[in-house]
Amino acid sequence: MTLCIPFLMFQGQAQEAIDHYLSVFPDAELLEIMHHPEGTEIYDPTPASVHSAEAADLSEAEGDELSEVEVQLDLGEESEEDFAADDLTAENVDEEAEEEADDAVVDAEEPAEVAHATPAAVEAHHTDLQLAEEDDPDEVVDVPAPLVATAQLKIGGQVLMIQDSLVKHQFSFTPSVSIAVVVDSTEEFNQIVNSLAPGGEFLMEPGDYDFATNFAWIKDRFDMSWQINQPLAQPEPTATAEAPVWG
Repeated sequence: MTLCIPFLMFQGQAQEAIDHYLSVFPDAELLEIMHHPEGTEIYDPTPASVHSAEAADLSEAEGDELSEVEVQLDLGEESEEDFAADDLTAENVDEEAEEEADDAVVDAEEPAEVAHATPAAVEAHHTDLQLAEEDDPDEVVDVPAPLVATAQLKIGGQVLMIQDSLVKHQFSFTPSVSIAVVVDSTEEFNQIVNSLAPGGEFLMEPGDYDFATNFAWIKDRFDMSWQINQPLAQPEPTATAEAPVWG
């Protein structure tokens, strides 16, 4: 029998987490990793009707917020500019509408060299514009990370089994189970804590406690929780020196 613990099941972020933990822990070692075939997707069993209802609730909430803003604007005191705008005659309004319509027509017109060109030249012009937009060198393409079928990450002599679940769950990691890391020095403690903290939150702030020289309980950006502990009476490592040899 083989007991494998802990087993970390991510939902699409396993590769990102592995890369992060390899940079956090100095002795971390990726023993093995296998990915799902390209194009594999995570199945969401939640009925479409539930997603639609959530979207409708969100839209309704946003609509209520906009209505409150409009009511506040309507109840506000009118400025002198508002009164002046109300005094505009119908003739002035018509003139402004005509000017706006003329501007829209001008904006919609093609450049002069295109307007008087042959149909083939016009088509080539539009093709060049499309290619210029598609070949933008500054455009950042978001390529999703491959889904991890199985991986073994060794940290401090302990092997973590890691994978991506191919089914979306309504739960994530919980702080009721944490990975405990015992360090040998304050420098190592600070390095690990400062690397795990960004994007996460402290469940117990770093500091000296009755039970530890340094301790921190961190939920990282993947919702995985870590308890980093430098035990009491743990001597700081010092350089070793040899006694002088007297001749």
